[in-house]
Amino acid sequence: DKGVHGMGAVCLDGSDAGFYFQQATIPSHSRDWQLYFEGGGWCYDEMDCWNRSLTNLGSTKQRPKTQILGGVMSADCNVNPDFCNFNRVFMIYCDGDSFSGDRELPLVVTGLDGLDKPLYFRGRRILDAVLESLLVLGLREAENVMLTGCSSGGLASFLHADYVHGWLSVVGSPLKRFGVVPFSGFFLFHNNVEGRPIYPMEIRRTIELANSTSGLSRGCLAAMADNDHWKCHFAEYAYSYVQAPIFVLNSALDSWSIQCILAAELPSSFLRCSAALGWAECSWNPEKCNTTQIDMLNTWITDFESVINISDTYSKAGNGAF
Repeated sequence: DKGVHGMGAVCLDGSDAGFYFQQATIPSHSRDWQLYFEGGGWCYDEMDCWNRSLTNLGSTKQRPKTQILGGVMSADCNVNPDFCNFNRVFMIYCDGDSFSGDRELPLVVTGLDGLDKPLYFRGRRILDAVLESLLVLGLREAENVMLTGCSSGGLASFLHADYVHGWLSVVGSPLKRFGVVPFSGFFLFHNNVEGRPIYPMEIRRTIELANSTSGLSRGCLAAMADNDHWKCHFAEYAYSYVQAPIFVLNSALDSWSIQCILAAELPSSFLRCSAALGWAECSWNPEKCNTTQIDMLNTWITDFESVINISDTYSKAGNGAF
């Protein structure tokens, strides 16, 4: 339970948290950094988190020693010309709640194997331990930093934008530019097609399970009533209070959101994607939607654009979205 350098930074299964690091390849970029949150959804209850603890999204035991990354994290300058020569950090996601949980004692769960297993929810400690570890690798001298991530890692970029920015200032990094670029992390606080808040309620369970409130945006928490603090886990609330420069990259018709928020159902005790009656095919392929479903998808797009556009953060000089 010591975690990275004794900070208690452990994955769900208690294995040591970690990250992948590629040093800047040319001296002119030695003070340029890209910090990337890995994505991979969330776990919503004890058994879901137990199952997750057996995978690479809940453990580092089977993680490879090295990792070849693509896209915006690629080392190939033909693929990633802007950032291929930066110091690049890939933060392993293994806590189940977008690097925000901070439960002091483990939760002991009896698994499907009949054995008791402690589960650790230490996402915020993982983030802190990674940042501390990077100081000796040159982060203390960082001048240009991009904080980013995709999916639940994109959400983590919203949640921790100002925290990371402030942390770098406190340790004395001579920042010239700091920017946040979340990919596909703007998950709406939205009802399903039947008007039920399936996804919001599942996320609320996750927050309570992982004790995540203290790991959320301080600006958002300060503005919300105590009984609404959990809503700060949603990008649309956190985004409104982000002070750091931020540029959002997100499809208005994000496939996961349509399948697992709009078309979600709760047949037992666990969210099921694309389970709403008549949505199994439409949620995967809009060409298979009927007229009523197309109208609902268009309403979703309108809702998404409205939520972003009405935020003061969106119109702040230097910010934007695509």
